[in-house]
Amino acid sequence: MKVHFLFDEVQSTMLEYDRIRNFSQPTTEIYVRALKQTTGIGRSGHRWDSPRGGLWFTFAVYHEVAVDSFALFAGHCLHKLLSRLYTIPELRIKWTNDLYYQDKKLAGLLCRYHMAENSYLIGLGLNTNNIIKASRAVPNPISLKEILGFDVSNELLMKLFIREVYDNQLLLYTPKDYLDYCNEHLYGKGKLGIVEQGKERIMGKILRLSDRGNLLLDVGKLVSINHGTLKVLVD
Repeated sequence: MKVHFLFDEVQSTMLEYDRIRNFSQPTTEIYVRALKQTTGIGRSGHRWDSPRGGLWFTFAVYHEVAVDSFALFAGHCLHKLLSRLYTIPELRIKWTNDLYYQDKKLAGLLCRYHMAENSYLIGLGLNTNNIIKASRAVPNPISLKEILGFDVSNELLMKLFIREVYDNQLLLYTPKDYLDYCNEHLYGKGKLGIVEQGKERIMGKILRLSDRGNLLLDVGKLVSINHGTLKVLVD
C-alpha cells in the first residue's frame, strides 16, 4: 500500500517520516511532502531553508545492503531527470549530495540507511518556485524558476524523481555506472577545493571520484576522501 502525506508545514519531512513510520505497517510505502519546513535538515546538521514554493519531501527505497556512494546515486538520478525534462547545460553534481548550477546551489539530498529495515531514507530539498534568501549555510542559492523563467509542478517532479530512483535501483549493484555519470558532470572538477572534516581542512585540486565514490584530490600527492564537506574555490 502507498500512502502520500502532504503537510502545510512541518519541522522536517524526514523527522515526520520517522514519526509516521513508527505507527504504520512495515509494508506500507510512505511519501511525506511539506509545503514548508521550519527546520529543514541538511548534511552535517546544517539547516536547509525551506520556504513555500519549493519541493521538500522524504521517501524510502529498500535495498539489502548499505552502499558507500548512495547519495551520489540519488544525485545522479535527480541530475538525469532534470536534464531530460529541461535544457540545463551547466547543471552539475557536487560531491557528495548536492546539485549546482553556475556555482549556485539548486538542490540537496540527505540519505540515511536503516539497517533494521534494509532501506535508505531519501530527503530531497529542491529550490523550484520559491523565493530564496542567501544564508550563511547557503550563500549562493538558485531556483529552477530563476533558471528556466517559469514555474514547475512540484507534485509532478516529486513523482518523477521517485520513479527515476526506482527505475535506476539496479545500478546500486554496479556503482561504476552511475559514478562514471557523476564524474562526467562533477562540479568543481579541475578547480581547487577544500574539504572540511571537523577541525581538519584538506585543500587540493579536484580530480574525480573513485570507484567507491570517494573524492580524489591532488595535494601534491593523490588523496582519497570518503567524508567531509566540500567547498569549491571559484574564480
